[in-house]
Amino acid sequence: MKEISIHVGQKIRLFRKMKGMTIEVFAGMIGKSKATVSKYENGDISIDVETLFAIAQALEVPVNQLIDYTDEKAADKGEKKHQLTKSRYYMYFYDGRRSRIVRNIIEVQDGGQENGVFEANMYAYLENFDQYYQCKLLYRGVMRRYDTFVNFNLENQNNKVERAFLYAINSFSHSGRMAGLYCGLSTQPILPACFKFVLSPEILEEDEDLKEELMVSKEDIKALKKMNMFVVNDHA
Repeated sequence: MKEISIHVGQKIRLFRKMKGMTIEVFAGMIGKSKATVSKYENGDISIDVETLFAIAQALEVPVNQLIDYTDEKAADKGEKKHQLTKSRYYMYFYDGRRSRIVRNIIEVQDGGQENGVFEANMYAYLENFDQYYQCKLLYRGVMRRYDTFVNFNLENQNNKVERAFLYAINSFSHSGRMAGLYCGLSTQPILPACFKFVLSPEILEEDEDLKEELMVSKEDIKALKKMNMFVVNDHA
């Protein structure tokens, strides 16, 4: 399927760029020409198994991070044969420096490890959800799911100094929507920071209600002063 080759090529380009590699350097690492690598990334030609493993090794990612293709149409029909399945969540937080809601996608690989641990990728600072491979930042790590909480431990692939931690209240509502705290490093200036976030299995309307939910409220400030800690309640 052409779609699979395009998907794999997009993932290769994404991980290559996040590591700051030019096509020339990357091509030399896997013993291919620049033209061939360009065709791989554009999905013009399929990749043999040996080359796929060489690419994964050069990019320092597991092979399944490159081939995690999901046929959305087949998934809607309940058909999951011949594909690795993953769950997709839409994560939002409000950046007061830019006065806008920030869009992010978190993909969790289904059929994870033992003890409720799953591989996860976060595609951060998206212009739109359709082109999430053009994210400004990429995070990789794991999700841990418990009865009442979900947490993510993710490493910034652009800047290995940063690790992002997300803690969400596991909502029992039918919507599956969760609220929580996102802790990591801010930019301009680079300092430890914490944001309120909302995580949803469906795309949310970016309206004033969502903005208000994401912004620090007077009640948050009042609780912060009283307890000397910042907590988030799930009002989903």
